[in-house]
Amino acid sequence: MSKVPNATESLLNRTKTLLALRGDLTLRQIAEGAGVGHQWLRGLAYGAIKDPGVSRLEKLHAFLSDYVAAQRFERSRQKKLTREARAL
Repeated sequence: MSKVPNATESLLNRTKTLLALRGDLTLRQIAEGAGVGHQWLRGLAYGAIKDPGVSRLEKLHAFLSDYVAAQRFERSRQKKLTREARAL
């Protein structure tokens, strides 16, 4: 199971953890969804940006948090449907 960020970690570390949990989303899709630049996101993802600005980091974190939560909800829903179908 993948690590879920906790409240005691820095916003940067929590965001990097969520970025690692992005699944099939490309960096370009994330940048568009979060409203941040693709090159900036690439730099952050590959460690070229050591001290990113808080406003962009907050946007990115919010987008990734919502995305990861939606993915987990969908997986849980699918498991429940599978269990219910097997019970029939």
